This record gives sequence, C-alpha cells and structure tokens, in this order.
Amino acid sequence: MLQQSITRTFWHYSIPAIAALLISGLYQIVDGAFIGHAMGAEGLSAINMAWPLSGVLLAVGMMIGMGSGARCSLAQGEEKIDKARRILMQVFWLLIAMGISVGLCIVYFAPMFMRLQDASGIIENYGIDYLTIIGISGPIVLGSIAMPLLVRNLGAPRLATIAMLTGALLNVLMDYVFIIRLGWGLKGAAIGTIISESVAVIICIGFVFSRYNKLRPQREHIAFNLRLSLESLTTGFSSMLMYLYLSVVVMMHNLLFMKHGGPIEVAAYGIASYLIGFYYLLAEGVCGGMQPLVSYYYGARQPEKVRQVLKLGLMTAVGGGIALAVAILILPSLFTSIFISDDSALHVATIHGLRLHLFVMYLDGFIVLAATFFQALGHARYATFITLSNMLILFPFLGFFPWVFGLDGVWLAMPLSNICLSIVVVLMLKRQLRRLGIRLTPKKESLAS
Repeated sequence: MLQQSITRTFWHYSIPAIAALLISGLYQIVDGAFIGHAMGAEGLSAINMAWPLSGVLLAVGMMIGMGSGARCSLAQGEEKIDKARRILMQVFWLLIAMGISVGLCIVYFAPMFMRLQDASGIIENYGIDYLTIIGISGPIVLGSIAMPLLVRNLGAPRLATIAMLTGALLNVLMDYVFIIRLGWGLKGAAIGTIISESVAVIICIGFVFSRYNKLRPQREHIAFNLRLSLESLTTGFSSMLMYLYLSVVVMMHNLLFMKHGGPIEVAAYGIASYLIGFYYLLAEGVCGGMQPLVSYYYGARQPEKVRQVLKLGLMTAVGGGIALAVAILILPSLFTSIFISDDSALHVATIHGLRLHLFVMYLDGFIVLAATFFQALGHARYATFITLSNMLILFPFLGFFPWVFGLDGVWLAMPLSNICLSIVVVLMLKRQLRRLGIRLTPKKESLAS
C-alpha cells in the first residue's frame, strides 16, 4: 500500500474482490439457470420466494466479514498487530454461534415465510425444501461470505478468488448432477450450493492458519473477546442492513406481484433479481477492494490517497452499472435466454419487467459504495443512515405506485426511489468529505504542478 501507485494498488485489491463476489453471484445465477430450464416458472417462483429468508444468513455473513475486515485493516494501519490477530480469531466464534442460531430460526420459520408470500402447493413445498437445507448449514453459508472477505484483507486477494472460483465451478457440476440428472429440484440446488461453499471455506481457513498468513493467530489469541466481537459487528452492521434490505425488497415485490399478477410475474422478477444482484455483487466487489485501502490510508492519515481510492471506486462501480444497464435495455432477450427455454409467457413478462426495473440500476452501486466509504472510515452511523434510508424511502413508493399504475407501478417503484435517495446521498457525501478535509478533485495547485 505504501510503495505502489494508488491506481495499481486499487486494482490489486479490487480485481480479486470483484472476481470473488461475481463468482459468488454465479452460485445463484447457475442455480436459477438450471432451475429455470428444468422446472420452469414454478421453480423460479419458489426459489425467489425462499431467497429473502436465506438472505438473512448472507446478511449476517457480510456483517461478520466486512466488519472484521475493516477493524483488522484499521488495527494494521495503526500498527496494532496483536489486536489485529485477536480480531481475526473472533470471526470463527461469530461464524459458529450466529450460524447455528440464525440457521435454526430459518428452518423453523420457513413454512410460515412461504405462506406469508401467498405460496401454496408445490411452490410452497419447493421453497421449504430449499430453506431447510440452507438453514441447517448456517455456519457454512456464513463462512462462504465472511472468509473470502477476511482472506482478502489479510493480503491474499488472489487466494480468496481462487477459493470462490473453485466453489463456483464445483457448483455448476453439482447443479447438473442434482437438478438435471437426479431431478432433486430445489433440494438438489441447496445441497449442491452447500457442498461447493464448503470447499471454498476450507481453502480460506487453511490460509488463515498457514505460515503464509502474516497475521497467523497464536494460542493466546484464540479466546473469545466480547468487546472486539461487538466492535466488528457494529462496524459491519450497515453491510448486514444492506443485505437485509435486499431481502425485504424481494419479499415485498413478491407480495405485490402475486397481488397484481401471479407466479409468472414473480418468476420474471426473480430473473430481474438475478441480474441486478449480479451487478450489486460487482459493486460490492469494488467496495471490498476499496474498503481496506480507505481504512488503511485513513488510519495512516493520508487523505489524498483516500480521495484517489474513492474516485476510482466511483468510476468503476457506477461505470460498470451504466454499461450493464445499457446492454440489458438493448439486448433483453439475450439475458432472459439464460433462464428461460420455451415459456413464451414468462419470456414476454420478463423483457417488459427488465426494461422498467433496471434502467437506473447503477444507482444501487453508487449507494452501496457511499455506505461502504463511511464504514471504512469507521463512521458506522453514517453508513447505517444511508442503508436505513435506502430501505425506508422505498416503502412509500411501493405503496403508492402499484396502487396507481398496477403491475407497471411495482416494476417502477425501486428505480424511482433510488433516484430520489441518490440526490440525498450525493449531498451527504460531499458534506462529509469537506469535514474530513478530503476533496474529490485535486486542488488547482496540484493540477498545475
């Protein structure tokens, strides 16, 4: 971080982080593709209704990974190496305790959750099968999110990417065997995902305790430390809220699509969610690469380098979102063909929904990047404010637009709410940067020199 140029350092961390999270997104896209072609609209509807509850585990895993990673980087920047090692060990305690407790809650509430979204019959049964397997594997699911993030912060972003890539490739094979060959449906998709994620977690754990890890924990660092654990959870709280926000958004859309349409519209929304989720993970990858650099440079009191990293993050996340949105608007059939074979009704509904729902998808990337920037500075309350606002502003849009415009109003509610929130976040970000003495553009004297 001290010897290389900012741009090179940024890409050194960001490319593996982006690749790792995009590979993580392939777990869900591969599941959706196999399910869509093998089970049709019923399978896609079921997994889209089950996802919000399973997303709770992903949210907790992101809280543990992002929070512990940020705290570990801050401690390293302050040259508190012993503290960094203790923070590292708290991750394992949190994965076990929270994985078991949250996972059991998911298993218990799965039937109620599916019925809450008006699921019935075979769609309800499919969803319960999926959630049961995911829930009893809670620590593995948490580890599949948290451990690659942690390994990246430990200075091994390439290994984190390799671990995720290995799991993703194995997931393709497992889905083919369990869904296509054996016909196990969503149960097979869940089993394949857990097996694949287990391999990725094992690779990451192996690195943490290897001689290649400069922060390799010793015996005196193993003990549970409540204060350090709570600090990590507090710092990562906004990341958890962002994933919970996604779960709430999907659940509310499912309810409204069932009210104004039916399972076909829920399946179409599921496809749109896969695509926007893929971009969201791209943005999270940029944030993941940006976060340790911002934390380190801010801890080392180098605001100019913080500015450069933030600018690169904005260009990458927002620019990538614009490119993907344009591609989807121009070639929607290309993207729907990934999930649909010969269902014409679902094909038409999906293309219509993509054009209404994803035209400003890049604003999602801007919002999450701004929240991560505040988080990296240790200002968790600002990051939490952005995330909570992202949730709260959507509710009136989902209440008003479907009531006025029906089905189209459901598709348009989220993009229009993102436009309004982005205006507020821009003002908030500029104000906070002035307080910190950080400028998004260099001073005129620097440009002249």
